[in-house]
Amino acid sequence: MSEEFVEYAGRSEPRERWLKALPLIIAAVLGLPLLAAAIYFSVQMAQMTKYLFDLGTSGWDAVVMVLLSLSGGFCLILYLAFLFIGTRRRTWKWRIQWAVATVLVAGVLPLWWLFGGFFSGASA
Repeated sequence: MSEEFVEYAGRSEPRERWLKALPLIIAAVLGLPLLAAAIYFSVQMAQMTKYLFDLGTSGWDAVVMVLLSLSGGFCLILYLAFLFIGTRRRTWKWRIQWAVATVLVAGVLPLWWLFGGFFSGASA
């Protein structure tokens, strides 16, 4: 055997593995502030929900407020799931698509709250 090393099937060089993981690493870093904003807003909604229950709210309003309180947790679960699924894909196309989906799932709730009027931009 004249070669100094044998390349195993399915094995890649460490530099190549880092390069393949780069879209997901960038997505994780870009998504963290958005995810933090989503969780922060969910905590605020949970605090308001307590007061609405004390005032005696209707059933549908209670369901909506509880779902708003849990939305940050849903966002976190989907964020982690999309990163995990992205690491299992082999082609660049799939990795980039899962990276974009990761950033979107982290940013969809803060953007919805911004355009929905929850963040007014002016402090009282």
